[in-house]
Amino acid sequence: MVYVAIIIFLIVIAIIVKPRIEIYHLKQKYRQLMFLSSMEQAEKSLQLQIQRLKVKYPGRTEKWYIEKVIFDLERDRR
Repeated sequence: MVYVAIIIFLIVIAIIVKPRIEIYHLKQKYRQLMFLSSMEQAEKSLQLQIQRLKVKYPGRTEKWYIEKVIFDLERDRR
């Protein structure tokens, strides 16, 4: 019974932590694409773009907005 509880606990932790890790990596990718050395600059710039997208595409997840910003940035550089 203890093993089942431990397994359930680990699954719950993985479900909670994984999206945060993905968002962290997406933000790092954005910072690299924008050639910004400061995390603060990158965060401000990203949040501004996310706010604009929230008006245009309401109700999406934070991950979706960041992926959209990165997609648009990569598309515009082609």
